[in-house]
Amino acid sequence: MNDKTKSEMNVIMMEKSDFDKLVGRIEAIAEHIRKSEKVKSQDRTERWLSSEEAMDILGVSPRTLQRYRDTGRIPFYKIGKNCRYRLSDVERALEMCSIDAGEKSPDGLRRQYLVRTGKISEISKDT
Repeated sequence: MNDKTKSEMNVIMMEKSDFDKLVGRIEAIAEHIRKSEKVKSQDRTERWLSSEEAMDILGVSPRTLQRYRDTGRIPFYKIGKNCRYRLSDVERALEMCSIDAGEKSPDGLRRQYLVRTGKISEISKDT
């Protein structure tokens, strides 16, 4: 054999407890990477809506959508001159403003009162 094809193997000896710690750390790093990749893939699949689409889903006028932006009721992102909304944020705003006719719990009735009187922001502060 010539020198270029020879390969040397170095053997490192360590205590089993140290090896187990090393394996545990490697598994923790791998789990962190898996979680990070999962979050990134979820962010990429998020659907973005135009103002017109958000108004259609919420059933509101342009002025009401603007008021929602101004009061922080719905997060938005400005891209150039256009506002964009995440579908999940629009759905969350819709859920927060929904009224259940069969609600009987005191907390649920209080939430509905705040929704009807336009004091919805107080719900976020209390929870």
